[in-house]
Amino acid sequence: MTTNGGYRLWTTGNILHARVHGIWNGRIATAYNREFMVAALPLSNKPWAHMVYLDQWVLGTPEIEPVIKELAGWCAEHQLVCAAHVYSDNMLKEYQLNKMLKNAPGAFELQHFTSFQTAQQWLSTHNFYVSENDLTTISD
Repeated sequence: MTTNGGYRLWTTGNILHARVHGIWNGRIATAYNREFMVAALPLSNKPWAHMVYLDQWVLGTPEIEPVIKELAGWCAEHQLVCAAHVYSDNMLKEYQLNKMLKNAPGAFELQHFTSFQTAQQWLSTHNFYVSENDLTTISD
């Protein structure tokens, strides 16, 4: 299990992807917040989507929660339409993610999926298209 927290961000079309791993603290969340905004800004002149791969993410310390909640508000203000979280069922992960994102300011649709394929299908119903070739970037 990876304990050092980290992430990788990349875009395909009008989708911002994130692969997160390890245990997150405030420092990692703040760096992610900053890099995420830089990566998302070129997409924000029209509706865009976010796809997050969370299977390798362990959890975060409580200090990440306001940072991520603030980022969610920024996303809503910058035309994020929908976000797909992809990870195997995990009650603790779901609890912390919901705590940070379900009541965040602004409005974008957020869904959890246990497979890339179901997330891919859902995103396509919102006119965002991603293929398995787009995932080659996530291997370390």
